[in-house]
Amino acid sequence: MRNLALQGEVRHALPLGFHREHHDRYAISGKIVAVIRNTSADGHRDVDINDGRFDYDQDHANDSTAVDESYQEGEDFSSLQLSKQPPEVFVMTSEGKLLALDGNDRLVWMVDLEKVALESSAEQDDEGGADASSASKGANDTLSEPRSEWFYAAGFLQEESPEASNTHNADAILGLNINDRARLHVTCLSHAGHVVSVSIDSTNSVVSRNGSPEDGSECIGTFMNGLECGGWSPDGEVLALITFASEDEEGNALQLENDELRLPILMTMNTHYEILAEVRLEPCLYAGNHSNNNSNNGTSEEAIHPNAISFCWRPDSSSLAVSTMDANAKTTNENSESNPLRRIRTFSRTTLQLLSLSKEEDGSGRDVPNLLPVSPTWASAGCSHYVGAVQSSRSMSSKTSVRGRPISMQVAFMEPNGLRHRECKIHMTYDRMKEKEEVVGVVFNLDGELLAVTSLVTPLTSASQSEQKPVCMYGKLQLYHRSNYHWYLKYELRYGGHITSSSSAIISKVKFSEEDPYQIMVALDRRHIVAVNTSFHALEWREYAFRWDSSTIYYRNNPTGKDSSVLAMAIDGKTLHMTPLDKAIIPPPMYASSLEFPAPVVGIATRPSFFHELSSRPDENRVEFLVTMSDGKFALLNFGLCGNGISLTPGFSPPSIVATADLLPKISSDHEMGIGHVLEGTALRDIAIIDANNDSFTVIAVSSPKATRGNYDFFENLIEMDISWNTSSDSSHSPIVEITITASLPLREGRALRIVNWSDTAFTERARGSALLELFDGALFSYSQGGMLEPLGLGHLLEPCPWVVGLFDPHADVAVSSTAVESYGRGESSNPFVIGLSSRYRLYCGERLISSATSSFGVSLQHRFLTHITLGSRPQMRFLPLANLRDFDPLMGSDENTALDGYEPRSVERGSRLVALLTNSPSVVVQMPRGNLESMSPRALALPYVMTKIRERDYSTALDIMRRQRIDTNLIVDFDAKDFLENGGAEAFLDQIVKIDNINLFLSSLIDVDTTLWKYPVPSWLRAENQPAYASFQNIEVPSKVNRVCAKMREIMLNAEKNGATLSGKMVTDGHFLLPILSTFAKEVPPRLEDALTLIKSTAHQVQLRHQRKTSVLLSDHVQNSIQYLAFLADYELIFNTAIGMYDFDLAKAVARHSQMDPKVYLPLLQRWRSIPDSAARFEVDVKLNRFESALRHLVSLGENEEPTTHFEKCLNFIENHKLHRLGLELFMNNASFTRAIMLSLGESFMRERKFEEALTVFLSSDPKYSDGAKRAAFACGDWRTYFICCSDAGEVINNDQVTSIAEGISSKLGSPKQQREAYAAAARILLDYGHDVACAIDMLIAAQMWFEARRISHKHNRTDLLKKCVDAAASYAASCIEDFSERASTFETTNDRFAEVIVLRRDAIKIADETGALDHHDDSASLFSMQSTASNSSLRSTASGASIGSIGSVASVSTVISIGAKSTFQFTGDRDILKHKSKFNKIGRDRVKKKKKKDGPAAKRTKPGSEEHLKELVLILTNTCPDEDYVDVVSETINFLLQSGKQPLAKCLFEAYHELEASVSKSQIARLDRDKVHRHEKEMLARKEGLTYEHVEHPCEKEVSSLCCKSLPTCVENVMSYLLI
Repeated sequence: MRNLALQGEVRHALPLGFHREHHDRYAISGKIVAVIRNTSADGHRDVDINDGRFDYDQDHANDSTAVDESYQEGEDFSSLQLSKQPPEVFVMTSEGKLLALDGNDRLVWMVDLEKVALESSAEQDDEGGADASSASKGANDTLSEPRSEWFYAAGFLQEESPEASNTHNADAILGLNINDRARLHVTCLSHAGHVVSVSIDSTNSVVSRNGSPEDGSECIGTFMNGLECGGWSPDGEVLALITFASEDEEGNALQLENDELRLPILMTMNTHYEILAEVRLEPCLYAGNHSNNNSNNGTSEEAIHPNAISFCWRPDSSSLAVSTMDANAKTTNENSESNPLRRIRTFSRTTLQLLSLSKEEDGSGRDVPNLLPVSPTWASAGCSHYVGAVQSSRSMSSKTSVRGRPISMQVAFMEPNGLRHRECKIHMTYDRMKEKEEVVGVVFNLDGELLAVTSLVTPLTSASQSEQKPVCMYGKLQLYHRSNYHWYLKYELRYGGHITSSSSAIISKVKFSEEDPYQIMVALDRRHIVAVNTSFHALEWREYAFRWDSSTIYYRNNPTGKDSSVLAMAIDGKTLHMTPLDKAIIPPPMYASSLEFPAPVVGIATRPSFFHELSSRPDENRVEFLVTMSDGKFALLNFGLCGNGISLTPGFSPPSIVATADLLPKISSDHEMGIGHVLEGTALRDIAIIDANNDSFTVIAVSSPKATRGNYDFFENLIEMDISWNTSSDSSHSPIVEITITASLPLREGRALRIVNWSDTAFTERARGSALLELFDGALFSYSQGGMLEPLGLGHLLEPCPWVVGLFDPHADVAVSSTAVESYGRGESSNPFVIGLSSRYRLYCGERLISSATSSFGVSLQHRFLTHITLGSRPQMRFLPLANLRDFDPLMGSDENTALDGYEPRSVERGSRLVALLTNSPSVVVQMPRGNLESMSPRALALPYVMTKIRERDYSTALDIMRRQRIDTNLIVDFDAKDFLENGGAEAFLDQIVKIDNINLFLSSLIDVDTTLWKYPVPSWLRAENQPAYASFQNIEVPSKVNRVCAKMREIMLNAEKNGATLSGKMVTDGHFLLPILSTFAKEVPPRLEDALTLIKSTAHQVQLRHQRKTSVLLSDHVQNSIQYLAFLADYELIFNTAIGMYDFDLAKAVARHSQMDPKVYLPLLQRWRSIPDSAARFEVDVKLNRFESALRHLVSLGENEEPTTHFEKCLNFIENHKLHRLGLELFMNNASFTRAIMLSLGESFMRERKFEEALTVFLSSDPKYSDGAKRAAFACGDWRTYFICCSDAGEVINNDQVTSIAEGISSKLGSPKQQREAYAAAARILLDYGHDVACAIDMLIAAQMWFEARRISHKHNRTDLLKKCVDAAASYAASCIEDFSERASTFETTNDRFAEVIVLRRDAIKIADETGALDHHDDSASLFSMQSTASNSSLRSTASGASIGSIGSVASVSTVISIGAKSTFQFTGDRDILKHKSKFNKIGRDRVKKKKKKDGPAAKRTKPGSEEHLKELVLILTNTCPDEDYVDVVSETINFLLQSGKQPLAKCLFEAYHELEASVSKSQIARLDRDKVHRHEKEMLARKEGLTYEHVEHPCEKEVSSLCCKSLPTCVENVMSYLLI
C-alpha cells in the first residue's frame, strides 16, 4: 500500500555546449558517461578551505557573471574564465573529456583524456627512438581525427606512499588540506583500449600553478584489441576489464571461423593496476568498432548493439556476472545446430572461476532464451541476490507474432546458482501505434527495494514524414518495487513525447546513490530540434530524491451510501488500485476497484474537508482527486459519475475520471509574476489542494527550475494555480478544464522538502487556503493563498523530516457537532505544531524527540491521538494524546509532563506499517511485512471512543463495541457515576438496550471497583470536557457501587413493569424485566437470593392466578426457568441452601428438581425435616448451613422439656466446638454457675490458642477467680509479677530452687537482642528479690551487657569481687568487639566487591528480560533466599554463654562474639564446573563417569554464582555487617563504663576500632559507586557509538545497599573522646 513520491529534484547542466565547427578544447559534445561526486567535498574526508592560501576574489568567484553564460554557436572559447573554487563534481563525456565543476556547476578545469592517451603513446614512441617533435605533432594531428568512445569512469581512493605524498605541495592544492594519504583517483576507460587514471589532487595542484590539466593524469596502458567493458568493484578494490585475444594460449595467431567472432578475455586488476587473474570466455559475436560520432542525428546509434558484452558486480564484490552473445551455443538437443545465444555467467572475484550459467528453473537444463544485450544488474541481499537481465517474449528478429501481438519485455531474475526465478513485467506505457520502445538499462538500488528500467522511445514515422517533421526520440525511467510477489510500477520519469514539444532528452546514464538508496542520478542528452537536420544539444544531469509514503488515503467526513470514508489508493503504472478500508480489507496486490489512466500515475492529491463543509453532505458530482501523470497531464476524479471505474466490492462505487488537462501550454497572463519560463507538468511535485469549490481547485506545488549552463541558482519556485472546470449537466461531453497560474514565489530560503495540507482544515477556518512547507534544513513555513510565505514560530526540526503532519490550531483536535464547530471556529486559536518523521526513523514533535525508532505514524483528530509503530525486536503500536503533546512543557518536571508516556501500547509484528486510521470506528489498518492487511481495534482507540459514546449517552453503540472488544462494561457506570445514577443515565440505558441478554450481561459484570482509577484511566482531555468531575465509588462504603447500581436498575425496571411503559414511552409487559431483576438480586453483595426466590414465588402465584392453573405453582415452567437462570448467576447448591434456609422445603424441592443433586439424598432429608418439630428441623438446617449462632438459639429453645444440667452440657459442648462463648454468655447470663463454666471454657480455649494474656485476664475475672489457671497463664506469658502474686494469694511458699528455675526459664527465651537483654534483667530482678542470690543476678546483668546496673548492685551489697568481675567482663567484651569490627570491615569490603560484580549481571538479566518480554528476571532456582529473614544484625554476635547458663553460680564465657566469615559461594573447583554440561563434542572429561548428584549436604544448599539468590545472600551479609542501633548502644555503654572504670586505653581502642569500621564501610561504598558510575558511562558511550539508545537499568536492591552505613556513636561519647584522643 505504499506509493513512491518525488521528494526533491536538482538539475545540472554542463557549462559548455555542443560545438561542431571549432575544435576548441572547451567545446563539449557526445553524452555524459559518468558523474562523480568529490568525497572530500561531501565531508567524507578531512577538508579545510583555507582562504589565506586560496588566491582568488571571493566576491568575484560567487558572481555568476564570472562564467560565460550566454554561449552561442560559433563563439570563441579562448576568453573563457574558469572558476577558482574547489571542484565538487567530475563529469566525463563519451568523447573523452573529464570536467571538474564547482558547487555552482562552473568549470574549474577540464582534462582531455584522448590527449593524455595519445601523448602517452607518443612518449612510448619517443622512447623507441622517434623524434620528440614529430611525435608531439603526430599526437596533435591525431586529435583532429574522430575520437574514440569513452564508456566508463569511476573514482576510488588510492593510498600513496609517504615519499610520494611528501612530494606534493599540499598548500598549493587549491586551498585543500588533506591530512590522510588516501587520494581520489578517477579511472577512465575507452573502447579504443585506453586506461587513464586522473589524480584529482595532482590535477588541482597543477592547475593552481597555471599548468596543463593533463599533467595530473596518467595513461596506465592501452589494450591493442580495445576494451569492450569494465568497471570497479563496489568496494573499490578490484577493476574488471573485458578485452579480446589476438593470440591463442601458445602465442600463435588466433584463428576463428569468421571475422564476426571474437575471443573475449576477462581480467581483474588491483588499485595499482596489477593483473590479479584472467580467464578466456567462449567465442562470441563482435559488436563492431566503437567510435565517438558527433553527428547525433537522433537515429539508431542510441540503441545497444545486439552483440554487446556487459557485466555487473555483486553488491558485496564477491563475484561478477558477464553477459555475452555466444556464437556456438547449443540447445539440449545434441543434433540441433549451433546458434548465437546470449548467456550470463558468474565468476568468482579472486580466481575468476566459473560459478554458474543462466538456465531455466524447470530442471531441463535449457538456456534462458531471448535475453537482450542490456547490461545485467545484481540485487542486494534484500532482494535475494538476484541477477536481473532483460528478456523479451520472443526473439527480437520477429517484430510481431502471427496475430500482430507486439513483443513484451520483462526483467528475468537468476539466482546465484544461475537458475531463473520469477520476473518483473515491464509496463509498456508508450503509444504502440505511433511509437517504438526499447529497454536500454536496468539497475537495482542499494537495498534492492527499487528496480530502475531505462527505455528509449522512438516515433514510428515513414521516410516522407521524417523529411517534413523531425524525429524526436526521448527517454523514460521507470521505478519498480516488489511487494507480496508482485512488481509495481511506482514512478515514471518521462523526458519528452509531448505532441506540442520539440524538445526531448535521451538518458545516457542512470546510477543510484551508494549512500542513500532512494537518490538517483540521471544523465541526459537534451535535444531541441530546430529543423529536420538541425538541432541543439545540451548535456545535463539531474539528481532525484524519492520517499515512500505509507499510502495515499482519502478521508471523507460524510460519505454517501456507496462512497467510502477511508479510501486507500496504490499506484501501479497506468492503473490506480483502490480499496475502501471501511467496507473491505483486501490485501494487495488484490484490490476492490481499479481505474485506468492514459499515462502512468506519479502523484495523487486529495481534496481536504474544509471548515464550512463538515456538517453538510458533499455534492454527488464534486471532484475529489487531482491525479498527476508522467506525461505532465492532470486528471480530475469524482465519486458521482459512473464510468470507467470498475468495482469488485458490492456497495462501493469507485471514482471516475471527469476530465484531463495539460499544463504545458498554460502560462500566466500576469507578467509581474516573473515566472520566466513555460511551466512543465513533469517539473511539479508535492501538489496540494489548499482551497476548493464545486467547480475549481486552488493548488500549490513545488517547481524545479531548468538547468542553465554555469548559472544555477538552486532556487525552486512555489507555484500556485487555479484549476477550474465547467459543471455542465451534459454527461456526454467532458468538462473543459482551464489552468491559470496565479502566483509564483521563488524559495530563496532553501530547497523545499515537503509541502502538505494542514490536518485540521475541517476544524479550523483559518487553515483554509494555507499549507505547511518544510525545507531541507528543517525550517518550517506557512504558505497562504496569494503567495504569502511566513515562518512558523516553532523553530527548526532537529533534522529534515520527509513525513510531516501539521495542526494549524492544536486546540481544534476535537470532533464535535456542527453547531459546536461554528462556535469553536470563532474562538481564539493557538500556535500550530508539527509532527515529523525523519529518514532515520526518528519521530519529532517540533523540537522534541518522541521516538528514536518509528517506521510510520498517523494523526487522527477524531480519536485525538498520534499513532506510531516503533522499530526493534519488540515493535509496538503506540499512542500519544494530542492534548498532551500540545501542552507539553520541557521546563516542567516529569510528574507534570505525560506526553511521552502515552496510552496503552499494542504489540505488532516486526516490519508492520501503519496504513490508515478509520475515522468512524476505533480501528486502524496495518500492513504486515508479507503484504497482507489487518484491521485491529487497539485499546487506546477503543476506550476513548467508547467513553465518548457514553458521554453522549449512546449506550447502544458503546455496549456493542464493548462486547466485541471485551471491554469491561463497568465503564458505563464508572465513567460518570453521578450522571448514570442521578441524572437519567440508567433510564436512557434501559430505553436503548433492547435485548434482555445485554442488560443481564451488564448487570452480571458489575464489580465494586472503579475501573477508571486503575484499569481504564480517563484521558485528561476527555476528563476536562466532562464536567463536573466524576463521582468515584472508592470513597463510598455503604451502600457499595454494585448495590447502588442494582438497586437503581431494579427500581427503574419495577416501575416500568408497574406503569406498563418506560420513561421514553416504550411499552413493556408484566414480567418483562424478570431476569434482569433477578440479576440485581444475585449480584448484590451479599447476594439477596432469598429476595430473588421470594420474587420468583410471588410472580409464579400471579401467573397462576392469571392463567387459572390448578397445578403446583412451584412446578410451573415459569418457576423452573427462573430458577435455572438464577442458577446461572449462583450455584444450584447455594440456591438450594438458601431455599432450605428459608425453611421452605417445598421451594427447596423445586430448586433441587433440575439440579445435579441426587434425589436419594435430598428427598429423605426434606421428608425428615417435615416430620420433626420445627425447632429441631431448623436446628439441623442451621447446622447444615453453618449458621451456628442461629442453631445455638434453636438448641437452647429445645431445652424446655429436658433436665437443665444435661441440656446445658449439650449447649456447652456446642459452644466449645463452634466457639460461641460470646453468644453463650448472652443466652445464659441469668445463671451464674453456667456463666462461670462458660468463662472457664473460654479461658481454656485461649490457653489452647496460646493467647496466654487473654486467658490470664479471663481466669482472674471469673467469679470466683480460678487461681490454678491464672498461675498457668501467668507462667506461660512470662508475667512473673502476676505469678508471684497468685502464689501469694494462694498461700504458696516458693523455695530458692523454684526461683532459680523460674529465672532460668525467663532468661532462656529467644528473641531479639533487646528482648533478650530485658529477659536477663527480669531474671536478675527475680534472683535478687525472691532468691537473694546476688552473684547469679550479677551474672545475668553481665550477660545482658548492663555494666552500670551490675556495678550498682555490687556496690549496694558490698561485693568488690563482683565489681571486679563486671570490669573484667566489660574488658573482655570490648576486646571481642574490636576483633569483630575488624572482621566486619574485611567482610564488608569483600562482599561489596562481589556485590558490584553480581549486580552488573543482574542488571543485564533485567534488561534481557525486558527485551524478550519475560515475566521476571530471576534464575531457575529451587528456592529463593528470603530478604525478610528473622535473623537480625546482632545474630552475628553470639551470647551463647548468656543465652544458656549451665549453672547460676558460674558463667563459662561472659560474651562470645561470632566472627562473620565470608560466605564464598562464587568459586571454581578445578574442571568440575566445566564438566557439568558434557557433550560428545567436548574432549575434556568425555570418558569420565558423571557422579550422581547428591541431594543433601552443603552442595545442595550452594547457590549459583551470579544468580538472584546469590545477590540476596550478598545483600543480607552487607546488611548484617553494619552494626544496628542496639549494638551501637551497647558499644557506647561499654566505652563509657570502661572510661569510668579506669580502662581508658581499652576504651580508646574500642572507640578507634569502631571508627575504623565506619570509615572502611564508607570508603568501600564510595569506591563501588564511583566504579559503577564509570562503568555506566562507558556503556553509554559504547551504545552511542553504535547508534543505540542507552537506558540505565537499576535493580530494586541497589538503593538499599547504597544507603548502608555504620550508625554514629552518641554525641556524648564523641565529645568525651575528642578530648581523650590526643
